[in-house]
Order: sequence, then structure tokens, then C-alpha cells
Amino acid sequence: MQHNNTPEGELSYFETALLLHLRESHPHMAGNPDFIRSRADEAANVYEHSIRDGLTVTQALEQSDAVLYRGLQFSKFDTLFEVVSEWFPEVPPEKRKGLCLGLLPSAEAVFNKYPIDDKFEASPSYRILTIELTGFIQSNIEQYGI
Repeated sequence: MQHNNTPEGELSYFETALLLHLRESHPHMAGNPDFIRSRADEAANVYEHSIRDGLTVTQALEQSDAVLYRGLQFSKFDTLFEVVSEWFPEVPPEKRKGLCLGLLPSAEAVFNKYPIDDKFEASPSYRILTIELTGFIQSNIEQYGI
């Protein structure tokens, strides 16, 4: 993945920032270079236009970050990981990430019941979701093991 304004093989600031965020909170998306490039280019354009329009660097970064992380503030992976870490001590720490990545596709059926957006974690429905995920995870562990 290479940005037009970087030396060959190097990632742009926005590509790097997004990739780090995806690796941490959306690891299932971190291997999608087209998405990363496209979103980073969009954020870079917003930054450039914001600066041209007279915004400060801080304001321009706020505008570009809103674009860069749009739809990525709430993480289904992080939510699964939090539930597993809190309620399933029998899952060794070194196996939690793999378990959550494996559960993520089938957990979509649970997540799809909720109106998830970037502010969902602050909603009353979030707690209900985590309770439902606890049951979902328990059933999967009982059926398939860790």
C-alpha cells in the first residue's frame, strides 16, 4: 500500500493511523489495503481542503479524523474481546484474540439485532448486547470448546 505523496513502500500518515486502529480494534479489516488506501486518501483530501479553507492544523486533523474513523469508533471485535476477558476466565489470555476473531462472523447475528453506530457503546442497548453476547459465547464454548 503506497500513497501518492510518500516514498515507495511507505504508508502515509493517514494510512498508518488507520492501519494501527484497525489492527487494534478491527483486526478482521486490517488486511484490506483497498479500504485503507481509499479511506486514507479521503481523509487526506479533507485535511488538505480544511487547511486551504483556513482551519488550524488541529481543526483540520479533527475534520480528517472524523472521515478516517467514520463507522469505526464502535468495535464488534473489542466488544467480544471485552466480554470474553471479563466473563470467561477459563479462556487463556493468549487465546482470546483468536477465539474472538473466530466468533466474529457468527456473532454478526447478535450484533445485527442492534442499531449500532459510532456512539452505540454509550447507549442503554450496549449493556443488553453484552449480556446477549455472554450467552452466545457460552453456547459456542460449550459446543465447540475454546
